[in-house]
Amino acid sequence: MSIPFLEENDQTVARRDHLEALRQLVGNVYPNKFERSEVVQPGREDTITAIVDKFRSFEPKAGDDGRPKAEELELVNQQLHKFSVRLAGRIASPPRVMGKAAFVHISDGVSRLQLYLRKAEVAGVSNDASSNSEVDGWALFELLDHGDFIGVEGYLFVTKTGELSVHAQKLQFLRRHCCRYLTRCMAFTTLRFASGNATQI
Repeated sequence: MSIPFLEENDQTVARRDHLEALRQLVGNVYPNKFERSEVVQPGREDTITAIVDKFRSFEPKAGDDGRPKAEELELVNQQLHKFSVRLAGRIASPPRVMGKAAFVHISDGVSRLQLYLRKAEVAGVSNDASSNSEVDGWALFELLDHGDFIGVEGYLFVTKTGELSVHAQKLQFLRRHCCRYLTRCMAFTTLRFASGNATQI
């Protein structure tokens, strides 16, 4: 039986080029483990859904102008900044890049959570087991594609529009979401980031 495959086009070529560039940047592009935080329940790794369910109540109500009041945001963020999280998920939306900063959403298949990245602040994590060095986090971010699996470390906060988010301090590439062969693409969808025990990928 022949193996079904996706027809090669400009998009698949670009994704393959990005993957090769990621390999040059971070080393191993198929790491087999990512350790998540245990903020919600000690002894159980955090999922995006668990974090959203736990902290969504911190989102302040919008005022007459459609935005929360500045003093409410300041108070909420004083509390949220105390929580540092490590989460894994799939890029669920094209990033919104604004100069040297960007917003992007990640998903565990159940819930979505917004990430905020600043070029001058985010560090990339090397997947090379023989090296603990950091890599250019913004360069890593620019090579990511919609659907890729990533790990992120940072602190919680609420944006000026009142959305619960993670201010990313570290970014790690975990898996390309798709490739040329359909059987491999289908296998990637079995990664269960929504499971509390899914540290292995």
